[in-house]
Amino acid sequence: MGVMFEVVIPIFAIILCGFLAERLSLLPAGGTSSLNYFVYYFALPALLFFSLSTAPVSQIANFNFIMINLIIALSGFILTVLIFLLVFKKKFPDLSMYGMITSYGNTGFLGIPLLIAAFGQEAAIPAALATFIYDIVIITIVIASFEVAKSLMNKQGEKVNVVPMFASIAKSVLLNPINASLLLGIMVAVLQIPIPESVYVFTEVLGPAAGPTALFALGLGLASERSVFKNKEYHVSELITLLFLKLIFLPILAICLVYFAFPLDDELWATSIIILSALPTGALVYVFADKYNSLVKQVPLYVLISTLVSIITISIFLIVLV
Repeated sequence: MGVMFEVVIPIFAIILCGFLAERLSLLPAGGTSSLNYFVYYFALPALLFFSLSTAPVSQIANFNFIMINLIIALSGFILTVLIFLLVFKKKFPDLSMYGMITSYGNTGFLGIPLLIAAFGQEAAIPAALATFIYDIVIITIVIASFEVAKSLMNKQGEKVNVVPMFASIAKSVLLNPINASLLLGIMVAVLQIPIPESVYVFTEVLGPAAGPTALFALGLGLASERSVFKNKEYHVSELITLLFLKLIFLPILAICLVYFAFPLDDELWATSIIILSALPTGALVYVFADKYNSLVKQVPLYVLISTLVSIITISIFLIVLV
């Protein structure tokens, strides 16, 4: 019960503050977007760069940690695709969007802030590395799926040019602010590139704002998305399946991998994997749904409901693990 008061309640109290701020109209319209942009483009990249650039190379090159995250990401994606292909009779390339709903968690705006709030600044390193792995694997598969589908629909028999497809993948995966800061931080750490002290002071001061701001913005977003529940473009059986795979199956798989298949010496890193695997569907999924016109009406509901349910499931995993 002590863990509940020391870790879980304070974290979700920040989310509740954001929720109440929106319901009581304490912030102007557009406050959620402004806070999210601040986190995405400034605070979180600063935090991730500082954490990784100052981390020992041995931590960054943790083989077991990398393998566990790869297995979790691919297992969640592939299992979801198979279920929705064989049971719900969905078609390619929409199948990849269902896979993304299950396997791509809200690491940037919930996972990293939550772990830092629960376990301190040192939790940013495993959280950042896991985020990078998920981005590379899941985003690459989704983009490739829709680009291949687009090529297959070419009725004029033109030769498929793979260069634009790989260019699109590279741009989406490597050039967004979060992954760019991760790559830069890893490069500085591995190559031991000297960085001016003023840069470290800047990132050390700005970075800690990412956690509470992201959690507060999450509460704002939950309160402002009540109209999503009026959406009827979904099937309950599909929703329940996605929730089970995302919030229950993946963290249980993570527990099995962490404690039996690829044991980790550092308990914080082990706990980080489990909590990150238990995260709700990330908001970035809607960006891809909109870009490729796939499940556009369903994804916002799936993101919102998985976030609400995860408040309970993540709390349980935190209480059990801490």
